Amino acid sequence: MNSQKRLPNHEGEYQCSLCREWKPRWEYHKASHRGSGLHYACKTCARPISRKKKLLKLYGLTLEQFELKLLSQDGKCACCFRGMTLEGKNSKKICVDHDHDTGQVRDLLCGRCNLAAGNVDDSSLLAEKLRNYLAKWGR
Repeated sequence: MNSQKRLPNHEGEYQCSLCREWKPRWEYHKASHRGSGLHYACKTCARPISRKKKLLKLYGLTLEQFELKLLSQDGKCACCFRGMTLEGKNSKKICVDHDHDTGQVRDLLCGRCNLAAGNVDDSSLLAEKLRNYLAKWGR
């Protein structure tokens, strides 16, 4: 833990410890345990670090394995085949689909498909019932 308080420059901006750019306060995540109350890295720099830690901790995937999987899926959701990207303001959330009982990683899904799979408890039987219901109403 770093107790040294970072100070803003004359324009009220803070320097990112990674890219070394000066950015406004809103470009940083809050970190109450730090002297300045801000994360040491700007949101842009912190994003890949956070993703890398989460992938390894939750799914046992390295960032390289994740990127290869995304490449093998041609950058598309394994369910709806819509394009997904990691960067940019309009990027689609990329979710690692996995079996909640075994932890086995399946494929990468967009946020909507991942949510839909979870809402039917990853059950193809429930998904089929939902499909039949929607088909009944012409959808």
